[in-house]
Amino acid sequence: MGRKKPPEEHENLERWLVSYADFMTLLFATFVVLYALAQSDVNSFKGIEEALRKAFSQNIFDNQENIMDGQNSILDGQQGAMNPLMLEYMSQKYEQSSYEEIKENIDKLKQDGISAEIDEKGLVIRFSEHAMQFESGTAELTQKSKETLAIVANIIKQKFSIHYIQVEGHTDSNPVSNKAKYPSNWELSSARACSVVRFLIYNSGFNPKLFNATGFADTVPVASNSTPQNRAKNRRVEIVILKNIFKTLSDKNMQEILKDAKIMQKKEQLNKRIQPSEAIENLVGNDKELLNNVIDISGRYENENQRLKNLDKEDYTQDSKKPEFME
Repeated sequence: MGRKKPPEEHENLERWLVSYADFMTLLFATFVVLYALAQSDVNSFKGIEEALRKAFSQNIFDNQENIMDGQNSILDGQQGAMNPLMLEYMSQKYEQSSYEEIKENIDKLKQDGISAEIDEKGLVIRFSEHAMQFESGTAELTQKSKETLAIVANIIKQKFSIHYIQVEGHTDSNPVSNKAKYPSNWELSSARACSVVRFLIYNSGFNPKLFNATGFADTVPVASNSTPQNRAKNRRVEIVILKNIFKTLSDKNMQEILKDAKIMQKKEQLNKRIQPSEAIENLVGNDKELLNNVIDISGRYENENQRLKNLDKEDYTQDSKKPEFME
């Protein structure tokens, strides 16, 4: 009796779907990568990466020696609190919330002639002629204007210490009265912007590397120059705190700004720690010289503590020589 022929195996006609699905997945991933590359300049990205590596290589995170090489990462959110400078430098959320807080504080001043708005450039703080007064045809700030500017500068400084700031001067369309010194509104508007920048640097302690001063003359009016009231609106100064997207991260200037800001931050922290107590102030009374000596001794104590810590790390002196007693 002959063997029964086994039934033929049923061919799976849908096997191609597995390969097709794999192919589509890879194709989708390829287009995602191509799209991402199209949205950014690879050379710029490398520049940003290098700038971040240099700028944050020394303890920009608390308790961390190197942001790139250390165990704590900016991306994985492991231990270590983020330094406020780093937060300001990279966080769009911090930037936006700070803009809103500064705008709210400006509005609370309820001072005639000062307003703030957030636009595509950043935070624009506008001083009209009433709030930012200059003598006619000059760029000299009045005492009242300096007092007003100092208040606003303090509000800004509480949130931003490494943001680029652009100060813009504007005039109306009337010819300059002091042509011997300012031939046109271009020179006058630029000089007024420079006066504000100079005040912010020398009186409010801002880093000069943050600023640029620009004069627009009468080319960017906020109202028609047809009436005296509108011309008064056009005579103004604007302080623009630029968004981070407008700064060049690979610029060496930003690395210097970060370094200066870190030094200033440490000084402020030290000053907070060495402030004399109320009991010491009562004991010293009006003897300012004695009070300064108390503060100086506190500062020396901090410096000595730091020196001893450096000895523990074998960082003996600046010239890398051991003290005689350790030879």
